[in-house]
Amino acid sequence: MIEAKHIIFFVGSAVCVPGGIIAAMHSRKIHDLVFIALIFGTCMPDSLFSLPTDINFMSREWYRGTTRGIEISYLDLLAIILLFSSLHARRKEGRPFFWPPSLGLLLVCFGWCFLNVAVFSDPKIFGVFELTKIARAIMLFIAVAAYMRSPRELRLFVWALAGTIFYEAAICLRDRYFYGIHRVRGTLGHPNSLSMYCLQCIPIFIATFFAIDISKHLRNACILAFAAAAGCILLTISRTGFAALILLSGAAFVLCTGFRLTPRNIGLALLGVLLATVMAAKSYDTIMERLSGFDLKREYMSDEGDRGSYFRQAAPAISDNPAAGVGLNNWSWWISKRYGPEAGYGMAPYPSLNSPPEGGWQVAPAHNFFLLTVTEIGWPGLGIVLALFVYWLWMTGVSMLRKGEGLIQHFQAGALLSLGGVILQSWTEWEFRQTSMFFLGHIIMAVAAVLYHSKPVARER
Repeated sequence: MIEAKHIIFFVGSAVCVPGGIIAAMHSRKIHDLVFIALIFGTCMPDSLFSLPTDINFMSREWYRGTTRGIEISYLDLLAIILLFSSLHARRKEGRPFFWPPSLGLLLVCFGWCFLNVAVFSDPKIFGVFELTKIARAIMLFIAVAAYMRSPRELRLFVWALAGTIFYEAAICLRDRYFYGIHRVRGTLGHPNSLSMYCLQCIPIFIATFFAIDISKHLRNACILAFAAAAGCILLTISRTGFAALILLSGAAFVLCTGFRLTPRNIGLALLGVLLATVMAAKSYDTIMERLSGFDLKREYMSDEGDRGSYFRQAAPAISDNPAAGVGLNNWSWWISKRYGPEAGYGMAPYPSLNSPPEGGWQVAPAHNFFLLTVTEIGWPGLGIVLALFVYWLWMTGVSMLRKGEGLIQHFQAGALLSLGGVILQSWTEWEFRQTSMFFLGHIIMAVAAVLYHSKPVARER
């Protein structure tokens, strides 16, 4: 049923999108502001100045899936504006649009998911929800790849990312010290989501800080953004996030300094250790409370362990559907209805596709991205996703074989570790399927794809 909000959205889009494209085509400042707003949009606040920022079609908010409706937000409208205005700018500058590296694999992944929903999934509606999110991410990937044309846009991206982290840090400080929230979640709905979002950004800030061709202001912004992101992770009290913060920060420092023990590098390392010590001391009690309550054997091997239970629930589903899975975004539906009870877990099925459950317990997505993937879209689907990750790792990692201390080389190292942080947390969480992390990951890889595609001479220029 078409509601008044849908009519307002379509009319507003029909006016704002063409107007935004024309304005961005004729003003470089507006063009850049669209890009900055796009980066900020990845933190996906529910509203700005009490105004809604998205609209849902066919929403099923009661479903415990990774996507609960066909959602369109201002982020998608900005992506369309950025894409067409960037194509116009490229044409004016004599730069033909190119096929970004890894776009083919992204389309193959979308094609397999589309086939899974169209042919194998039952029910299909939850898969359609997830398909729309994948399509939106690919649109973002193409739009950002079209926008990135020189190191100027790369520096602007880092500035915009730092501004987004400052916003999240302000929200976290407010929630912790004004509202007294024990585990802060920022604008992302869950502490683990905020942790992964910050871990995607931290290697970018460290890598940019060590580039020799950036301004003093950007260098200072990067160190402040790193401190803000690290503080957010500590306030989430995420066990995996805390470990990944130490690992990724150390790896980024080593990669960007090349083991050179200069007085400057030693001083920065000591400063980083001091900062981490102060932050850890401030949150020592809550961190130790979280860490002391974790038992790896109990978590994965005992019947009471949450994360181990997902593997036992998934085993009969994978055995029954090794090629196609239970259907994209259908984990909660089929595990709650059939495979969870088969594995000995007391669960209640959803009563229907159109009405919320009145009671009982429906299972949440598996806290393991790879397990969730193979259960929903089968072993071929997992193979495609792994191939995409491997290609992204190669695309960013190959930059370390090239000599250079500039922002472009360092950014690729940061993008490599950003993806590494996603993979690391994906063993214990499903958050990369959440919209904010999913979109940010595609944007970072779009920037990395442009740098990988550019010829060495063009990169240096």
